[in-house]
Amino acid sequence: MKKILVLTAAALFATSGLTFAQDTVVVEVPQSARDYVIANPSDPVVIDDELSQGYVVPEDVVVREIPESPGYGYIYVEGRPVIVSMNDRRVVYLSDAGGPSAGSAFPDEVITYVEKHPSDPVVIEGELTTGVVVPADVPLVEVPDQPRYSYIYVDDRPALVERETRRVVWVR
Repeated sequence: MKKILVLTAAALFATSGLTFAQDTVVVEVPQSARDYVIANPSDPVVIDDELSQGYVVPEDVVVREIPESPGYGYIYVEGRPVIVSMNDRRVVYLSDAGGPSAGSAFPDEVITYVEKHPSDPVVIEGELTTGVVVPADVPLVEVPDQPRYSYIYVDDRPALVERETRRVVWVR
């Protein structure tokens, strides 16, 4: 029973934007802040240490402010958004890495579907590579029976996108 309660609580925090900082204070990161960060990716930052909730971002790392969410800023590390408290520079939210780089490969039938159902091409700024976050104004095409993934075509290249983070996880 305890195991089920702990797993249920963990699932709630993972999906709600509630996180634990290092001193076990619950921090609720507004959905609007998470949406802004996903829609406005920044240049990647290299962090040599293991990044986790409560990690204090070094002073030499530039943290971008979130305009509509005073007190929060963000960085991108290895293609994923990281939200930081501007008061103490502690990580208060980082997206689940997910995708194949974290060892959870997507099903082959997803790639087959994407390649057999090309969509109208979209335009994104910069090079289309794994880890790029697709801006919020770019429409994603859903993959049937796969709530985790959507896709886009840029020029004639298909790209699989993790729906929650809008991060590209595969490109042909």
